[in-house]
Amino acid sequence: MPDQRYLPAKRFDVPVSGGNIAVFRYGEEEGKPVLLIHGVTSSNRAFQLFARELIERGLSPYAVDLRGRGNSNQLPGPFGMERHAHDMAAICEHFGWETVDVYGHSMGAFVAVAFLGLHPEFDARIVLIDGGIPLPLPPGMTVAQVLPLVLGPALARLAMTFTSTDSYRDYWKEQPAFVKGWSDALDEYVEYDLRGNGSEFHPSTQSRAVEEDSKDLFESELISSTLKNLKQEVLFIRAERGLQNEPSGLYPTAVLDYVLPQYPKLKLIKIDDVNHYDMLLESSGARKVAQAIFGG
Repeated sequence: MPDQRYLPAKRFDVPVSGGNIAVFRYGEEEGKPVLLIHGVTSSNRAFQLFARELIERGLSPYAVDLRGRGNSNQLPGPFGMERHAHDMAAICEHFGWETVDVYGHSMGAFVAVAFLGLHPEFDARIVLIDGGIPLPLPPGMTVAQVLPLVLGPALARLAMTFTSTDSYRDYWKEQPAFVKGWSDALDEYVEYDLRGNGSEFHPSTQSRAVEEDSKDLFESELISSTLKNLKQEVLFIRAERGLQNEPSGLYPTAVLDYVLPQYPKLKLIKIDDVNHYDMLLESSGARKVAQAIFGG
């Protein structure tokens, strides 16, 4: 069954500022390591199916739970791309990686860019998966005003409580991003995210983390300057459709036509018939992303 849940083989608790950050290795410790960084309200489980694609190509995927999310949700702030980048450096030092490939999805792509800019000593090869390019703010609007329009239900759920795993799963099933159908992998993604006991459960992501991190998605000199000064070509993989399966995508064509000339080393690859979520959380989407990176 191609969309069955795919669990990590091992968890590592890596020391960082303020405590330990959770890192999960999928598959056995074989092949070149690849560090996978998830989005703003997500977790390592976003990479289940994509990790399988990497393992089939002889790589060893390590997926992090970012500070303030998943099993790293007890780590304190401050947050922001600079702090996340330093956490990624601590992970690389812990495992003794002198060079590493880093693939970031959504906000995780911004973390990958910040890591490249702040820690060139790791000689990272980064891939940006539907993220990593600052979004221009509409005239007269603030980040706080724009964020609910961009993230939609992904942001709204952080303020909600749920009575059971079933009720949380039902909330997710109604989201238009999953028009291709539900799966065991999506069950795992949702169940892992829910925390609590009794009849009161909540998503694992800290609201404060989202608030502080989101500023860097729109206004970050670190991200912009790193992209402008890239020394080698970097893949930017764009999903055709958006977070709620809207046809314009997270990065509409008009936006890319405006911003991409500022970053000449970015190579745009558009993937058709995927949205921001199912490009990783559905097997054909995960395969298309892997093919965009590796060919074939």
